[in-house]
Amino acid sequence: MAHTYSLEVSPRELVGKKSEHLRREGLLPGIVYGYKVQEPLPVQVDRREFEKVYRRAGATTLIDLQLDGTPTTQVFVHRVTRHPVSHELTHVDFMAVNINQPISADIALVLIGEAPAVKNDGMVLQTLDMLHVRALPTHLPSTIEVDISGLEEVGQAIHVSALTLPADVEVLTDPDASIVQISALRVVAEEEEAATEAAEAEAEEAEEATAEEAETEES
Repeated sequence: MAHTYSLEVSPRELVGKKSEHLRREGLLPGIVYGYKVQEPLPVQVDRREFEKVYRRAGATTLIDLQLDGTPTTQVFVHRVTRHPVSHELTHVDFMAVNINQPISADIALVLIGEAPAVKNDGMVLQTLDMLHVRALPTHLPSTIEVDISGLEEVGQAIHVSALTLPADVEVLTDPDASIVQISALRVVAEEEEAATEAAEAEAEEAEEATAEEAETEES
């Protein structure tokens, strides 16, 4: 998998709460650390440009990070922080990597196709969203597709062991782990109803306990 994305960043002088001034100017505060980075390096990047690249590259595609007057650094977006209310990006961590050394990463599992079992009162339940793998940074897949078109009956499932991945990608997740399974609509409805009843019963018990405590205090 060849890296095809690049991003220009600049050294950042404003840190901590002062970084809010950068956000008002459309800049995103960030930091670079990892391979050959002796000390974490504060940087800033145009927020819109970063969002464009991040939408395409995600967290498992290499980005050529271009910092003023220095050699290009190959990085992954290791972590992004968002505002709890507006969900706007507030900070980004770039992790520099050695492209000749394997690393571990979580890759998103994406279901494709349609399960015939759905037409027979079946419901598709995805029980695993990410696959833990190990590979060279340049060989990490951006996503892993799971074809569910062969699921024809209730009770059928697809496990990690059924996936076909390139030989240079090592799967670290338990091969017996279920990725997706077909459950009967009736069973799913009963489970949801039971969970709701249990939650309501727990709430009633808590309310009764609170009332008893209040009566004890009054007496």
